[in-house]
Amino acid sequence: MDTRCEAENLKGLTGVSPFPLDPGLAPLLLFDDQHDGEASDDDTIFLYSIPKRQLLGRRADGFGGHRYWLTPQGWALMLHLESHKSFLWNPSTLERISLPLDQENLLQAAQSSRCLLSLKPTDPDCVVLVADLAHALIHYCHAGGNQWFKHEHEHGKSFNEGLTTLGGKFYAYDPFKRQIVALEFSPYPKFSTRGKLEDPSPVGYTMFDCGILECRGELFVLSFCYHGISVRHIARIVVHKLDVSNGAWLKVDTLGDMVIFYDSCRGYGASFHARQLGLRKGDCIYFLMSDDKALYVYDMKRGTTAMHNPGPSLRDSLVPQFLLPSASI
Repeated sequence: MDTRCEAENLKGLTGVSPFPLDPGLAPLLLFDDQHDGEASDDDTIFLYSIPKRQLLGRRADGFGGHRYWLTPQGWALMLHLESHKSFLWNPSTLERISLPLDQENLLQAAQSSRCLLSLKPTDPDCVVLVADLAHALIHYCHAGGNQWFKHEHEHGKSFNEGLTTLGGKFYAYDPFKRQIVALEFSPYPKFSTRGKLEDPSPVGYTMFDCGILECRGELFVLSFCYHGISVRHIARIVVHKLDVSNGAWLKVDTLGDMVIFYDSCRGYGASFHARQLGLRKGDCIYFLMSDDKALYVYDMKRGTTAMHNPGPSLRDSLVPQFLLPSASI
């Protein structure tokens, strides 16, 4: 199987030439009316550049005729609906890495799912993981492999609902059991757990949601804290990082010049240097909320949240996805 990166034209698959996204526009919000990347008759998507604060309307040249999954690593897993060909695609560079055919319709059958990569897509040990949000089920393939695999596990849907990657492994945090669940492939899936960890849950709040991600080569947990019964108003975001040697969570008061992007609807995030993205201010958390088109920015130092409306023409309940720049893993 050809796993070479190719800046090739996708015209033969989509019927239209793909667009290379200007890297200077990223990170972006991607809006469309497709559910979970499913194809629709409308091939127009809207892109909102976060650094430029600019709304762009474009035809979905690279996405037309495909189901797709955006990854926190900046690549998209693409599934051509007619041929069942799957591949990784970089919307900014048009690089493409071939993956196995979805011969058993495993990807097509996953109604609600997310995708992550264990390593750089060019690494022959890279594992492409598709986590089913409705079942304790994962689908995966290896770069250079010839088959998609299906694997049921015993860690419940909570494992799939919040995932990150670090050092070639996948990690999830179970706040109820207070343990880290790790998944590695050698080459078959192997799960392990670490707990009981100290509870990082903030006190004084009626509810909170947790999300895990990699930041500065460490595992971070974000706790979204609420007052009352409404999840529409976040009172505070508390950040902890894992002290591996002591099995404890250490509170993080500042991100320094780093920024975090977290999709609370889909349960994944990524971190970057603010200057790398052309952002003026670091020490902020950019996040999305369900049934809401807005982009929210939490200032760690001030403890305040600002809302950015990407455009009055967009339906209020149209939830975007982060289209992030490709980064080293």
